[in-house]
Amino acid sequence: MKTYQAGSIRNVCFISHGGVGKTTLLENVCFTAKATSKLGKVDNGSSIFDARADEKERKMTISMHAGFCEWKDNKINILDTPGFLDFLGDARAALHVVETAVVLIDAADGIQVGTEIVSTFMDSVKVSRVFFVNGCDKENADFGKTLDAMKGSFGTAVAPIVIPIGKGAAFKGVIDLVSKEAFEYTRDGDGNGKKIDIPAEMNDQVEELRQALMESVAETDEELMNNYFENGALTDEEIRKGLKAGVLSGTVFPVIAGCALHNVGVDQLLTKIVNLCPSAESRTEMTVLEGDEEKQVPCSENGPATAFVFKTISEEHLGEINIVRVFSGKLKTGTDMVNATKGSGERVGSMYFLRGKERTDTTEIVAGDIGGLLKLKDTHTNDTLDDKSVKYQVPPVQLPDPLVAVAISAKDKGDEDKISTGLAKLHEEDTSFTYKFHPDIHQSILSAMGDIQIDVILENLKNRFKVEVDRKQPKISYRETITKSAKYVEYTHKKQSGGAGQYARVFIDIEPQPRSAGYEFVDKIVGGVIDQSLRPSVDKGIRQKLNEGIIAGYPIVDVKVTLVDGKMHPVDSKDIAFQIAGREVFKKAFEMSSPILLEPVVDMQITVPEDYTGDIMGDMSSRRGKIGGMNPVGKSQVITAKVPESEVMTYSTSLRALTQGRGFYTKKFSHYEQVPSELAKKIIEQHKQEVEQEA
Repeated sequence: MKTYQAGSIRNVCFISHGGVGKTTLLENVCFTAKATSKLGKVDNGSSIFDARADEKERKMTISMHAGFCEWKDNKINILDTPGFLDFLGDARAALHVVETAVVLIDAADGIQVGTEIVSTFMDSVKVSRVFFVNGCDKENADFGKTLDAMKGSFGTAVAPIVIPIGKGAAFKGVIDLVSKEAFEYTRDGDGNGKKIDIPAEMNDQVEELRQALMESVAETDEELMNNYFENGALTDEEIRKGLKAGVLSGTVFPVIAGCALHNVGVDQLLTKIVNLCPSAESRTEMTVLEGDEEKQVPCSENGPATAFVFKTISEEHLGEINIVRVFSGKLKTGTDMVNATKGSGERVGSMYFLRGKERTDTTEIVAGDIGGLLKLKDTHTNDTLDDKSVKYQVPPVQLPDPLVAVAISAKDKGDEDKISTGLAKLHEEDTSFTYKFHPDIHQSILSAMGDIQIDVILENLKNRFKVEVDRKQPKISYRETITKSAKYVEYTHKKQSGGAGQYARVFIDIEPQPRSAGYEFVDKIVGGVIDQSLRPSVDKGIRQKLNEGIIAGYPIVDVKVTLVDGKMHPVDSKDIAFQIAGREVFKKAFEMSSPILLEPVVDMQITVPEDYTGDIMGDMSSRRGKIGGMNPVGKSQVITAKVPESEVMTYSTSLRALTQGRGFYTKKFSHYEQVPSELAKKIIEQHKQEVEQEA
């Protein structure tokens, strides 16, 4: 295919709440642009984008997909992102590498919480924004009401430029407010509108909205503002110029009406992307890390090659494909590159432009373009490939902390390695989940953004790597500590077994430390009552007990132990004897010092529509949560709270039930604090029962 330079490339992502029609829109975009000859459908499993078995089964996008088409002598790269909240990590990754986000809004349901959440992602990376109001054919569609809601959430930058003709079953076309042209469509046709006269009953509405558009555009440029005041209007060319400048600067968010399902208005979206959205050439610099230093370097086709891997996918009979955005230079087949993230060498082999499951071979990918690299040795998501002359690392995509966790173990003995290998491969494709063994609770924990994501991961583990797991609720990572001091606590260890014996006598003081201060051992032995070489053995024995716990089997924290006195035998005192004495005297002193349990507390931010705030705060209080505050974000409220982790292990399910699926939250570890005494008794008793059962 033709090679496009950065000035003729548009990189966009489709982004929104789940179920608004992003994949359907992408199918119709490719069909309208004649990039595909057959229109795929999500509902019947014929989509070339939602082509994974789990996506066909669930009828939802689970993993980001790349597509491209050609329109008016430009190449448009499009990244289709999942809308379900469990998979929003891919939306962050897509926004990392595009210049424009096309945000889909449902013409009937309006702005949903997922769209508000991804809007905050867009704000953080400062991409240009275009809105596509989808589903104008729906029975309850109301473009005017939806537009008002958008202005309420996203401000006065929202500016309609393509409006619908009719609504619901009467929706038949669109009007371009800039050119004052109307287009009628054949439902489920080829996507190209037929020019018609503007319906007489809409003339007043068109004039009113066009006047408002001119006012928005005039504010983007001082010259345009002066022309508008002098002439009372702007020319079509001036409006287009102002729109383009406004989209680039983020001061104008154009709104386009249409219907992806029936291929109405899709050609208008394509034209506006080409005419108004910034090209890849607009990104003149990129932020990189060179060593520990952050710097700005030019994005130049003639500069040294730098490409960022923002997604890794795996195809059964092909292997891994790394999807890259080339920020500088050119990638060419056969070129030796350096993985700057890992410090290893890579040779570029087969390269493709991707359209869902379809691939187009290429021998080079130029600065500004997006493509796929096949079977690199050791390169995965978030890695940077460089020409050998530079050592730039593109900062990795920042993902939110996982929200839901399950403890997993192999159903069949001996499959533990298969689990680790399988999850490591899946993590290369989806970096938003974590998997690790927690020694303090003796469980392997899989953590992800939600229950659906965990289900998908374990299904893939079973289907692709032929290993099944048992899953259960993870234990809470409690801690043990003390609340008062004990002085001159003594323990004597004596053992005679026919040969050389063991002898050690030690005296310690124990006292609590401030929270998070950790463990401290102080040697205050005076004289030679214990040899210098044997004193660290006491510390070693204590450390063994720190890891094992004493009252409930959890790690011990925030204690200070002072070795103050002791006694030794010239023959029977040795390292093991003082280790045992240290362990036992610490246990004795710990039990004398009013031990308590500590529980992890997490910081939570819960984003919900305002109508649900009372229910959420009441629910938080019932979970022993402490409300920190409430702040408006758009039409939603963000509630902050500190809550014991044990109370929110399954919170995603509860939040969905409380908010009809419209709530979202993040959480991260905050600190440890004391477990209430009644709850602590239950935890300690349960530990005793488990120890007895094991015995």
